[in-house]
Amino acid sequence: VEFLYCDLASMKSIRQFVQQFRAKNCPLHVLVNNAGVMLVPERKTEDGFEEHFGLNYLGHFLLTNLLLDTLKQSGTHSHNARIITVSSATHYVGKLHLDDLQSRCSYSPHGAYAQSKLALVLFTYRLQHLLTANGSHVTANVVDPGVVNTELYKHVFWVVKVVKWMTAWLFFK
Repeated sequence: VEFLYCDLASMKSIRQFVQQFRAKNCPLHVLVNNAGVMLVPERKTEDGFEEHFGLNYLGHFLLTNLLLDTLKQSGTHSHNARIITVSSATHYVGKLHLDDLQSRCSYSPHGAYAQSKLALVLFTYRLQHLLTANGSHVTANVVDPGVVNTELYKHVFWVVKVVKWMTAWLFFK
């Protein structure tokens, strides 16, 4: 096992990671896009993107696209390479504000999070359509893991934190 650093909130870091990975000349059979933030206060990535959209969506979008050729070369007729993107059922309430992707007009942590997860779902559906149309040996899937007991909830309201603390052992994965 070897660790390569990649900060999905930084386009520069993503590009450096891909360059380091490609230099190893290794196949890539599975890419799991699972980094994310949820309900963070209004702030920006180092590239100036609203953090939910920048990290949750744009980071995965850039990483996936930069590694797509490697994935295509790694997949075979009998063993497709796979892209697995972790989203959230929150995407159902998301709205893609094409005129305000950065949530500049009215920031809502819930709205920004839901929009970033909806963007991931739409990207994955479109990517799978293109991969299939081109006869590629890569599949793209988007999944909702359900409610998982992670640090993702650190920005929720304190009452929710207390309820989570009391019930997570019973209801959360």
